[in-house]
Amino acid sequence: MPINPYPGTTFEKTRGRWKAQGRLNGKTKSLGYFDTQEEAYAAVVKAKQDAGESLTVLPQHIPTTPATASQRPATVAQSNVLLERPWAMTLLEARIFVLLLQGLTREETDSRRIVVPLSDLASPTQLGGGGYNQLHAAMKGLDAVRIELPMPNRKQDLHLVPLVHSLKLDSGQGTLSGYFSDDVLPYLTNLVDNFTLGQVGDLLSIKSTLTHRFYWLLKSWEFRSPVTVQVDKLRELTTGLNTYQQFTEYRRSVLKPAVDELNGLNFDISYVEHKLGRSVDAVEFHIKSNVKRKHKQLTLPLEKGTAVALVSELTPLQQKVQTRLQKLKLTQAQIKKVLEVVIGEEQLTKLLKETYPILRDFETKAKPGENVAAATMVLLKSTFPAIWAAN
Repeated sequence: MPINPYPGTTFEKTRGRWKAQGRLNGKTKSLGYFDTQEEAYAAVVKAKQDAGESLTVLPQHIPTTPATASQRPATVAQSNVLLERPWAMTLLEARIFVLLLQGLTREETDSRRIVVPLSDLASPTQLGGGGYNQLHAAMKGLDAVRIELPMPNRKQDLHLVPLVHSLKLDSGQGTLSGYFSDDVLPYLTNLVDNFTLGQVGDLLSIKSTLTHRFYWLLKSWEFRSPVTVQVDKLRELTTGLNTYQQFTEYRRSVLKPAVDELNGLNFDISYVEHKLGRSVDAVEFHIKSNVKRKHKQLTLPLEKGTAVALVSELTPLQQKVQTRLQKLKLTQAQIKKVLEVVIGEEQLTKLLKETYPILRDFETKAKPGENVAAATMVLLKSTFPAIWAAN
């Protein structure tokens, strides 16, 4: 992490201002609060000049600019303690949470401001007045999320903490930033056991907020599959205790759509319903991920109108990329060329992330008349220059 170029200054989260401070005679001394870091540092310099060597300042680590896509990790993690606490988010709130989570490093112990590029959340065409209104609503919703942390005496004691705070949208810089609360941070970093990893590319491609919830839950249960969950508990963890009282409605509107969407990713999920009398009492989940599917045939059209079938062993991630490119109307020859050039988990994940805005615009008809295949190839060639050389 970069060193603060203005030692003696820190951003005070509760005040939203920069604090100037130093150590005088072994004690920390506040030098005031300022609107900008430069003003705070000027106060430190002046105090240093006035007090001489008796005043010392220590450099602090701060985030400067958001990391580039290649610098950010492909996976994020959180403790199962958080996953087992029901808390609701909208789809946009869930995506902001994932991107903030992606900005953490595994060894962090102190909360700091994490900066997310707005381009990771939406394309420039979506950030008109309506787009910013949606971001404002998502930020307010995320700011209101409170999580119940474990206490020794669960019947009498209660510990509720905010998930995040000091969220800031800077349209001029094109960023959204915020802090995870100090109480929550240990459940997001320094994780040794009882935690769950999620793939950022998968999480950002999910189209339903309930699928986000099921993604984390089923990932956390995968290691002990098959796992049986009481219907009331499943309802509490996903939609709330007082929702979908009829299981048939819950299955149709919540469970089946979420499982179907996850099976479109790198999951192989099935479930069995257990009845108590005439009512479904529990659901038994069988969960696998990163499943090696059967080889698929790529049909390559030839100039004379004939075709040759090329059998290719594709990893689950390559299969996902192939499906994405098919949705974006690339030809089989183009897909084959891309898969020959773009290799490795990091590069393939990057491809999925970079092409997601185009797919989203295409499926929502945000850019009617656009040649989606051509736009995709232009993006891919700019992101992966080796594709040019392969032509």
